[in-house]
Amino acid sequence: MRPVLTIVCVALLLSACEKERHEEVRKFISCQMDSVFFIGENPKAVITRANLTDTDPNNDIDKLTITARGEKAEKLNITLIGSSEGLDQGMFYSQDGNKFSVYYDKNNITQLADQTYGSFTLAIRSVKDSLVEAVFYGTAVDTSGTFVPKPVTHGFLRAIITAN
Repeated sequence: MRPVLTIVCVALLLSACEKERHEEVRKFISCQMDSVFFIGENPKAVITRANLTDTDPNNDIDKLTITARGEKAEKLNITLIGSSEGLDQGMFYSQDGNKFSVYYDKNNITQLADQTYGSFTLAIRSVKDSLVEAVFYGTAVDTSGTFVPKPVTHGFLRAIITAN
C-alpha cells in the first residue's frame, strides 16, 4: 500500500506543478511620469507589415502600435518603426521615428516624446511566439506648454502582438 500512496502523492505534485506552468501571464504596460504611475491592463499591440507591392512609400516598413487605457481614462500610445532587424529585437529611439505619448481626456493634453519633442528609448527584451516584453524610458513634453517636461521612468510592457 505504501508504494501506491507514494505514486499518488508524486502524481498530485506533478499535476500541481503542471497547472502552475500554464497559468495566464499578465499583460500590462506601466511607467512612472514624475510621481504619477500609469498602469494599463491588456494593452493592444498591433503590427502592420510592410507592403512593398504598391507605390506608397509610407507603408514600406513594419510598424508596431501599442495602446492602453489607464485607470483615469488616460490613453497611452507607443509607435515603433521597423529596422533592418525588424521589430523583434533591439533598441528603438525617438530620433528614429518612434513615439511615446499619453493623452489626458479630462484636460485635453498630450505628453509626447518623438523626433521633435522630448526623448524616448525602448528596448525589446524578448519575443516568444506573439508575446513581447520591453522596457522603456524618456522625457515627455506637453506641446501646449501647460505641463513642464516629465521624465518617464520604470517603463515596462508585456503584450500579445496581433497582425493588422
